[in-house]
Amino acid sequence: MSLCAAGLARRRTQGTFISRPSCPAAVEVEPFVVPPLENNVYLVYDADAKEAVLVDTSLSAATVLPRILELGLKLKFILNTHGHHDHVADNAPIATEMGAKIGIHEADAHRLARVAKETRPYMPTPPPPSKADILLKENTVVKVGASELRVMHTPGHTEGSVCFHAPELGCVFTGDTLLSGTFGDANGPGGSPAMLWRSLRRLYDMPPETRAFPGHGLPTRIGDEAWIANLRYAAPH
Repeated sequence: MSLCAAGLARRRTQGTFISRPSCPAAVEVEPFVVPPLENNVYLVYDADAKEAVLVDTSLSAATVLPRILELGLKLKFILNTHGHHDHVADNAPIATEMGAKIGIHEADAHRLARVAKETRPYMPTPPPPSKADILLKENTVVKVGASELRVMHTPGHTEGSVCFHAPELGCVFTGDTLLSGTFGDANGPGGSPAMLWRSLRRLYDMPPETRAFPGHGLPTRIGDEAWIANLRYAAPH
């Protein structure tokens, strides 16, 4: 399938960051930067098939839902990179409104019901609980129109952290596992520096031109994250 022109075109509209990665002609990746912690939420859709998935939700309902309706898309799945409050806050309202199924790794599924009970200072109000419709595992494939997202289990930030690799798009959605120039905290509940190190090395083995779309901050390329090759702090002993 033919690819769109390489590179990223960026613009800001009403505080929303929108970028276009290289992709099959009918497939678009539209990121939004939303509260509470400048989270990246990614709408991945096939404009011809009118099918979409949403990678993480954060507090994006007010921004993302109008866009989905404007484009006339059927939101098939909400895919969570992990179960932290700032990434799953609007799972329930978006799933209810759009009839989408929620997918999260089986090791993080328990977090979805706990978000309403465990307050966080960065959340304006406790988010409503949600429930996994699909328990993701290594190599689970989620199709959206002419493309597909394949699950990579990349524990370390949490025990159930995952990345979503879209081979046809030449990109990977990395959540809080890999950020531009850095990585997510591995010292919280369910975190493991040793596992995170192994997950980062696994990502670094991907083709260097692979674009990485993280849970926070700007996109990057795997080949630009050469620091991973020298990461030894969490090497197994």
